[in-house]
Amino acid sequence: MVSVRAIVAAVNVMYPVVRWVAHQCATWFYRHHEILNASAVPETGATLLVASHGNDLLDIILTFLVTKRRVLFVANIAAADSLMVRWIYSQIGVIPISRMRDARAMMARGEDAPALNARAFIRVTEAFKAGECVAIFPEGVVNDLPHLAPMRTGAAKMALDAMASGEVKNLTLVSVGYQYENSQTPRTDCISVFGQPVHVANWQPVHTGKAVSEFTRAIKDQLQSLTRNAATHKDAEKLNAIGAAIGATICTPLRSPLACSHDGQLLLTNARSHHGLFVAASAASPNSEIALESAASELTGRLALFGAKPWSAFDHAIALKAAGDNSVSIEFPSALSLTLLAPIAVVGWIWHAIPIRAVCAQGIRFAPRPVEVAARTIAPGIYLIALWYVTIPLALLVAGISPWLVLLLFLVQPRLGVVALRWRDDFRTKLLISRVQRAPIATRQEILSAANKLRRLWGELQAAVTSA
Repeated sequence: MVSVRAIVAAVNVMYPVVRWVAHQCATWFYRHHEILNASAVPETGATLLVASHGNDLLDIILTFLVTKRRVLFVANIAAADSLMVRWIYSQIGVIPISRMRDARAMMARGEDAPALNARAFIRVTEAFKAGECVAIFPEGVVNDLPHLAPMRTGAAKMALDAMASGEVKNLTLVSVGYQYENSQTPRTDCISVFGQPVHVANWQPVHTGKAVSEFTRAIKDQLQSLTRNAATHKDAEKLNAIGAAIGATICTPLRSPLACSHDGQLLLTNARSHHGLFVAASAASPNSEIALESAASELTGRLALFGAKPWSAFDHAIALKAAGDNSVSIEFPSALSLTLLAPIAVVGWIWHAIPIRAVCAQGIRFAPRPVEVAARTIAPGIYLIALWYVTIPLALLVAGISPWLVLLLFLVQPRLGVVALRWRDDFRTKLLISRVQRAPIATRQEILSAANKLRRLWGELQAAVTSA
């Protein structure tokens, strides 16, 4: 059995490289990624991160980025469906486990699933004893539901077993929810939100014999309080659009439109939910709820005419400020930086156009489910772009280009891609600003009126929830 010391030694070598790749993937796929309450993760000591898992590979990528600490993952070995992935798993310290439904297939390969899981529990306890940070996705599967999947008991059992062993004196459990505006669409936004840390030694079950199930429920409650959960996909889209409109109207210098959108969605869910799931207003809903959703839809509809995406809180905020709403706190892209960076962006796009278009096309074509589009784009994309980064400089070298220039190009290739993508984001934002500012004064006044109406209704809802 591989000891935790050997695992950590391997991670020390490969982890910085894998984390850099994860950062590149997140930067390339998403426009903004915000982290809220990151201080909840202790800087040292045994820590168990429990995370939501609604977006496959992207959830793993974000877990690399949400804390400066090294993270050891507990992951389903069935996900490692190639020798390369299995090698990467071993190099970054993945602690493999098996699901019950995979036991028969493992047995056919001569593998012992129960023994594998028993070793995983031992390794997790060893990791906690060494003061490591371990991450697990307690849903156990990547789900395409608009809400959390049922929780597996593994995370709770690992935490409680570690404490019961007597070898781990202090263990902190921290939940993190990953929320995506439009998870499978490139250049959208996402947010990672940490819950309050739980010191496992201080947690006491109501019924001693049901400690694992009760702790599992506590984990689910924490994750549910951090993520958007809706009854149906249609309700989730509705909630996201309402949140984008609200987030734009209430953002402050200290709270971005994306963060305010997330706050708004959670409050809406808590104010009106069915078993913790948001349900869109219907004819049977109170007039105040119907009025709020109607006002949000009106604002979103008006801004969509200028190109603002219905799910984007940043697009809403940019358009509102362009219309003359000075209460919106957001910065416009600099025209000077757009001009100065244009030549570099052009070079970056020429350099990356073929591989980027290729990976996006194959991601859409070969993903068996919509929830896997991002993963099917990024995973092959890593290999293709790495090959591209080696092939093109070699071709230039063979063509007689100076080796020093080729070396320079080789080193700056990733940065060229980032500059090109961000320049395009800023250029599209400038176009949105320009379209709104060129609109007739009467049209802009209608936008401002719709925003003020939504602010008023939102204030009334907040007051009602606070007084309830």
